Amino acid sequence: MRVALALLALIVVVRAEEAVPSEADFSKLVLSVVKSYPTDGTHKYYWPKGDSWPGTTCDLEYQGAKACEADPEKRCYCCGLTFEVFVKAWKAWCEAKKLPFAMPGVDGEGIVDFRADWFGSTGDKRTTLQHAVVCRGLGRAITRIEEARPGDFVQFWRNNGTGHSVVFLEWKKGGDGKLKALKYWSAQKSTDGIGEREERLSGDDGIDPAQVHIVRVGCK
Repeated sequence: MRVALALLALIVVVRAEEAVPSEADFSKLVLSVVKSYPTDGTHKYYWPKGDSWPGTTCDLEYQGAKACEADPEKRCYCCGLTFEVFVKAWKAWCEAKKLPFAMPGVDGEGIVDFRADWFGSTGDKRTTLQHAVVCRGLGRAITRIEEARPGDFVQFWRNNGTGHSVVFLEWKKGGDGKLKALKYWSAQKSTDGIGEREERLSGDDGIDPAQVHIVRVGCK
C-alpha cells in the first residue's frame, strides 16, 4: 500500500512538472493579465540601452529564485513587460489547475537564462522570445504572420532597424484584404508607458513583415 501511494505521489509530481497549458487557455490568461494593467501612465516607459535593468513593474519569483526585481519608480520597457505577462499568466494557470508553479525543464536557475533568451541577450538575438519559448518546448512558432491570434507574443523589427516586444491583439487590413497594420499591447513612449498601439507594415519606419516573429505558448 505504501509503495502504491509513493508511486502515485511520484506520478503526480512528474505530471505537474510536465504540465503545459493548452494554447487557447494560455492566450485567454495572457489577455486577462494584459487587462489588469493601468494605461494611464502609471507605469512609464524607460529603456536604459545596454543596462542590465529588467524593466519589470513587479518582482518575479519562481521556485525560490528572483528572476526580476520591480522598478521603484514603476517604470518598464517592452521585453520586461512581455516577460512579466508570460510569467504571470503561467502562474495563474498553475493556480487554477492547483498545480505547483512550474514550467517543464525550467528550474530556479533556469528562469534567469529563460529571461536572457526572451530579451535577446543570448541565443537568437532576432527572434528572441520566440526562440526562448520554442527551444524549451513551451510553445510553437507561428510562421505565417496572418495566422497570429490575440494573446500571441511577438518580436518584430522595423525597416529602420529598431524593434519591439509585444502582445498581439489583431491585424488591421486594407480594403483589398491585405495586412495593413499590427495592433498590439506593450510599453512604449507613444502611449506614455503601457498601452495599445498600431504600427503600419510600410514606410521607412514601418514594420518589416519578414521580421515579425510570433510564438504561441502552450500545446494544441
